[in-house]
Amino acid sequence: MKAIMFKGMAAMLVASFITSTSNGQIQWTADQKAVWKTETAITDAWMKGDNATADTYYDESYQGWPEDVPIPVPKANMTAGANYQATLGGKLVFWNAVPVVIWVKGDFAYTDYYYRAVYQDKDGKKTNEHGRWLDVLMKKDGKWLLVGDRGGQDREPAAK
Repeated sequence: MKAIMFKGMAAMLVASFITSTSNGQIQWTADQKAVWKTETAITDAWMKGDNATADTYYDESYQGWPEDVPIPVPKANMTAGANYQATLGGKLVFWNAVPVVIWVKGDFAYTDYYYRAVYQDKDGKKTNEHGRWLDVLMKKDGKWLLVGDRGGQDREPAAK
């Protein structure tokens, strides 16, 4: 019973937070909007299955660190993993990300966001996922590029 109450309270807290931060109370600057536009361009490319375009938004120095991986992953490994996943026949069918923080200082930026996604495997089975990411970006030749990220799927609380 405590676990059910905890999950319910956690869900209400997250929903309240997302609603309060996404309903227009945050006024993003032009620089912040430009950074978030890069984030959405990457996701749009993935949604279309266009890994090559998504890859152009990652700097060669990129190091990503998903929570379920023991060490950071360089761009070459991330690209190879994304291309391998594409051969399995699955796809990203839904993605919604809510930025909580978009910090910009000169040619550097980071975004903290909460996301919800739905993946579909080759047999049509759908899997829901939600979690948090922090992305670090650098402006190079006028274009925002990812240089690092950290995050992953929220885990369900352990049952007692």
